[in-house]
Amino acid sequence: MRFKHWLTAVFSTSLIAASTLTAQAQSPMGMSPGMAYDGYGGAPMPGSGPPASYSPWPETSPYQNSFSQQTFNNGLWSESENNLSRRYLLSIEYLTGRTRTSDSIVGNTDAQNYPQTIQSQIGTQQQGGGGGGGGGQQGQQGGILSPFLDSEANSTIGFPLFGKFDFGKPERKMNNHGARVIWGYDNADDSGVRLGFLTNQGSFNYNARDGLPSTRDSQRDFALKLIEQLHLINEANTQGNVARAAQIQSELTQLTAQQPTTVGRFNDINDVLANNIDNLGGLPLDDGTILKFPDGTTLGGVTVPYDLEFQMKLRSELYGGNIEWVMSPVLNWGSLRVRPTVGVRYFYLKEGFRFFGQDSGLAYTSSQQQGGGGGGGGGNQTLSPDFKIHATPDRIDDDQDGIVDNAGGESSGGQQQGGGNQQQNTLSFFSFHDHFHYPISSYLNNDADQHLGGGELGLTYDFGGESLLLTGTTKVGILANYKRLSLSGDNIAMHTRESNLLLASTEDATPNSFTDSQTTAHVSPMFEQTISAEAPLFQYVPVLRRFGVFEKARFRAGYSILMIGGVTDTTGSVLWQGNPAAGLFPTINEKRNTYVTNNYSFGVSWQY
Repeated sequence: MRFKHWLTAVFSTSLIAASTLTAQAQSPMGMSPGMAYDGYGGAPMPGSGPPASYSPWPETSPYQNSFSQQTFNNGLWSESENNLSRRYLLSIEYLTGRTRTSDSIVGNTDAQNYPQTIQSQIGTQQQGGGGGGGGGQQGQQGGILSPFLDSEANSTIGFPLFGKFDFGKPERKMNNHGARVIWGYDNADDSGVRLGFLTNQGSFNYNARDGLPSTRDSQRDFALKLIEQLHLINEANTQGNVARAAQIQSELTQLTAQQPTTVGRFNDINDVLANNIDNLGGLPLDDGTILKFPDGTTLGGVTVPYDLEFQMKLRSELYGGNIEWVMSPVLNWGSLRVRPTVGVRYFYLKEGFRFFGQDSGLAYTSSQQQGGGGGGGGGNQTLSPDFKIHATPDRIDDDQDGIVDNAGGESSGGQQQGGGNQQQNTLSFFSFHDHFHYPISSYLNNDADQHLGGGELGLTYDFGGESLLLTGTTKVGILANYKRLSLSGDNIAMHTRESNLLLASTEDATPNSFTDSQTTAHVSPMFEQTISAEAPLFQYVPVLRRFGVFEKARFRAGYSILMIGGVTDTTGSVLWQGNPAAGLFPTINEKRNTYVTNNYSFGVSWQY
């Protein structure tokens, strides 16, 4: 556009000429109550008029903005104004996700596995009654064990026979749920305060019986009665009361014969036991025999078998709170806003590990390996008390007897007749114990109470507007960790060997029980990442939109991960040793790992 300069000269000259003329103005104003004459008209008297805080510039004006900011971005000046002093916010979320369990093996990693434990006894247990001399017997027993033994030469891994439990498998994680509440406010300059509360509870339960074929454990209660009676028969025989043992055996055989013969149920003692005693799991222990050599190899130790119950439980409870101060944006670019935060954080973390195992106290194998005896009622009991042979766990009924993966191995011969002598290739279950009542139960509990507190730094960022708002926070912190560990349990030993256990007395009813405790303190790092989205979706829900509480509510969904380093791994913090007769009991041996919980969140947020 072009401007004509002569217009400027004409307009300027006109303004100069007009300045010499007399101007007309309004006459002085009239007087009114509270006014005084100041030479020009009325003026406010002292004590009247607007408050001093509303005086003209440079004081505060009632028409000014409560917040005004000018910024220089990319060569341009921009101004931001806000008449609101504070904006309050509240969010309530439900959390669901998974939490780490442990990466530890339950038991002593230097101890022999169960096949190795009983393999050392093969060839020394029997000198006849079913198979020639010791050398021939060793070949028979070795054949039974061969499916369970690892072969380095052939690079094959044996089937589990009372195998150890490994928490390190990826599928063994806790399922957890919890809640998160955040309240706070933002000032006019976008700085603010946040108060937060978090709770997260997870659990992991493992029961080895859950993985058994559906046809097994069909006569559970009756099998437990049989086990009890077999030990009574053995006790009577040990005391020389043969008549009493025979009477119990006869009554037991008659009672078993009366059991219904529907699918999955049996009326023979050996069949009932073969189908209700299970290859569940083993607990590797140092019984005082482990030897470590300079080249790293180890020898010794035992794996304790459990054929009735084998359970693991983990429990985690996290409670926390924090207060943080949100600073003014360091980046405010369109719909994107980034603000630093600083605050303090506290967590209470309670975690516990539970182990429970139960064993029949019976030894068993097929008559190919054992001669004489019958139904646990004495006889030529040359079998080792440690022996618990099972069929290869391939979920196949190889001998077509209606029992999948028999306790005692597969059988192809006749069945037991009235608790008398066994025919070739039938199953045999024996009791060897005189002083203890079986089934015997073992348990161990290890708990850790941890208090963590310290400072945190982070960034909070949001992007979007009223229709959709994306927010996120990234925080790191250093927390002081004060913890107390407590351990307790009973009967952690190779219970098939009575020489390893202490006898109860009137002075001590539980001589094989144990306790231990420990208190420590150290520093734990923390990392937290959250991402969430908010949108006013409740206005589209026919019923909820009628409630006033949801009038300005926004639906909130997101994902978060929390990591705390250096926390106690309750599963791995056990020195697994057990031989009470030799003074060996499990003790605390702390192991630390990283607590990690991943959660999806769903909730409601308000701004007011």
